[in-house]
Amino acid sequence: MDVLVIATPELGDRSYVAYEGTTAFVIDPQRDIDRVVQACADRHLIIAGVGDTHMHNDYVSGGFALASELGVPYLVHADDPVAFERVGVRDGDEFVFGPLHVTVLHTPGHTPTHISFRITSDEDPVGAVMSGGSLLYGSVGRTDLISEEMTEPLTRAQYRSAHRLVGELPGEAQLMPTHGFGSFCSAVSVQEESDGTLGGERRVNIVFKYPNEDDFVRMLMASYDPYPAYYRHMGPANLAGPSALRPKEPRQLSAAEAAKLISEGAIAIDIRDRKEYFNGHPRGAYLMEYGNAFSTYLGWMIPSDAAIILVTGPSSDALAAVRSLGLIGIERIIGQVNATELASTLGEGTMAALSFDEYFASLRDTDHQLLDVRNPSEHRQGGIPGAKQMPIYEVANRLEELDRNTPVVVHCAAGYRASAAGSLLAQRGYDVIVIDDELPNAPGHH
Repeated sequence: MDVLVIATPELGDRSYVAYEGTTAFVIDPQRDIDRVVQACADRHLIIAGVGDTHMHNDYVSGGFALASELGVPYLVHADDPVAFERVGVRDGDEFVFGPLHVTVLHTPGHTPTHISFRITSDEDPVGAVMSGGSLLYGSVGRTDLISEEMTEPLTRAQYRSAHRLVGELPGEAQLMPTHGFGSFCSAVSVQEESDGTLGGERRVNIVFKYPNEDDFVRMLMASYDPYPAYYRHMGPANLAGPSALRPKEPRQLSAAEAAKLISEGAIAIDIRDRKEYFNGHPRGAYLMEYGNAFSTYLGWMIPSDAAIILVTGPSSDALAAVRSLGLIGIERIIGQVNATELASTLGEGTMAALSFDEYFASLRDTDHQLLDVRNPSEHRQGGIPGAKQMPIYEVANRLEELDRNTPVVVHCAAGYRASAAGSLLAQRGYDVIVIDDELPNAPGHH
């Protein structure tokens, strides 16, 4: 038996295709199912079944669409109140797809109905465990996504589920979680490397560093950062049976068309490299450089039904941006426009950026407001004295806490979030300077 990993780095997730011979079983596919279909076609695999470990909170699933289009069984927990036909499964259920044996394990914690799939074959009786948002590498899936009242019971369930997986299954079985590669569905983690087996996790995972369940529950519940605002739309979308995502290159708009749409309420998002934006950008365009954190932060900061125009340059990949946003259900990308052309219509803005060394040498003793837009847990671990902490996703709603007459110097951990937050403040009329640098470079930073 082999397992193909299909990673979605911008959401910090992985999907899996377990296969032997020509038979494949797909676990937790993303909504752009063309990636899975192509990967299987390249290997001459026939998909015999699809399973989702849970109704995901951080992305729109492709499970329903993939199973429907192929006419194969779609395995989902029987108690998930879905609006479509599926194979409702419970703890201990077993399925045979050709040479593959799939066993369902109820592993509540991340959600009440969360399941893991243990997959073995006659050739590989040890196999692998697809643990979704249950046991992750070094960590566990967060337990606070359902409701405040459910967080403690789910945290207790998560602790027991993790112990169940390592207690009941062979230590040499491969562990293959969906979350934990940067996803906000992942909780606090250890820094030790795992060998990717259940036995390896027993040695390094934070959940096993706490012999006492109560101590673990207290620690985990105290560790949570806020999670992206768009998460609240994902569960309902997945329960409804979402369509497949087949992204298309956005329509090329003229500068005049784009300017008119922006005046009517469309949001212009500049996806170019932030250094290009600093040097010159269309007035009124917000910066969110395309990269691995793009959809998470943009989805957090704008309404999910917003009409979006992508502002691009020669090296921008507008199609990739459309795909990333579609994975979290943001689909009103009404076109793309060239940054230089739009700037010649709307006027050009620039934004000052400097390093930590330059900030300490020339600005530290001047009259300014220093804004740290990292997450609360990052800020708690240390920062620059005197900085006001305001996570990037709260900036738009907390503008009144900043003085419009005093320059705002914005920093984060490496410059990505600072530049995006800086662009938002600049559009709202603040005098902004961005520290585009790695925080460890700050003199005296611990």
